[in-house]
Amino acid sequence: MHSDEVANVVKLIQNCKYDKALSEAEKALYRATKELGRNHPDLVVYLDLLAGIYEAEGQYSKVKKIRRKALKIWMNAFLPKDSYKYFFADLLPFLFKRKPLQPRFFPKEIMPLSSDLLIHSGSKRDTFVHPKDPRLCIKIDRLWKEGYRVSPRKRLERILMPWLIDFWSNREEARVYRSTALRIGEAFYEHAPRCFGIAMTNLGPGLVVERVCNEDGSFSKPIDVFVKENPDKARHALELLRELYDFLVSYKLVIYDWANPSNFLVRQSKSKGDKIIVVDWKTEGTADKDIPLRDIFPALALKKMTYEYSCLHEKISRLCD
Repeated sequence: MHSDEVANVVKLIQNCKYDKALSEAEKALYRATKELGRNHPDLVVYLDLLAGIYEAEGQYSKVKKIRRKALKIWMNAFLPKDSYKYFFADLLPFLFKRKPLQPRFFPKEIMPLSSDLLIHSGSKRDTFVHPKDPRLCIKIDRLWKEGYRVSPRKRLERILMPWLIDFWSNREEARVYRSTALRIGEAFYEHAPRCFGIAMTNLGPGLVVERVCNEDGSFSKPIDVFVKENPDKARHALELLRELYDFLVSYKLVIYDWANPSNFLVRQSKSKGDKIIVVDWKTEGTADKDIPLRDIFPALALKKMTYEYSCLHEKISRLCD
């Protein structure tokens, strides 16, 4: 991506020279598309510039159209080129050779990730320290390195029920950053880490996000670890957890992954106030079920989230005893 082109368009927008900015942004997008291909996630930077220009001019229908395109590019960046061949390779291994998953875009750079950079290994993703910036991390869907081991039943589910999130967690979290976060604005980042795009690694495409830090530069701790290390601040931690719940309800957001306390970090800041930061947003508005009834009926979703929030609240409360 050419940062000088982006900076030039941003400056034109700030000076309200929208016609010139639009012309330069369209030229930059054309050059980037020719260089990177139509499916490269870096194109979203230029699409965002176009959306910003149209928004400043009040052309909101064009803004929606561009943002839908950007959302599609980001979400598809985490899908392999073809799912069917892997299904048939599992079903008829004597006829089809198993091959590694192939990305939908051609990377200009493949970032090497090794086991010594591993921060956390969850049920569906691995998280690594960014090799070029320790303040960032890269989330990798484990299926990119283990996809050929998925059972035929799971592969069939992936084809027939694309709403399931137990395959491509990064795809769902990318959806949140390209839709929910844009809708809410800066308030979203009071409880979420910032996202800095998509990087191709030797383990597959990864989502690049900030590592949550306190104001003094130290890394924030999960809420259960925070309470164990600071028993005198237990009540404060529970108040922060309630504040997070109220925030979600006020913006009509639903997250289902409350069972793991490590998903909730306590970011300490004297100047801005302490906050609970949710580091895993893949379940926002999307239940990981074959029949997504909670997605269809908002009241069920809220009821489920309230129950899971209460369970975590009670779990943290017991640590105070």
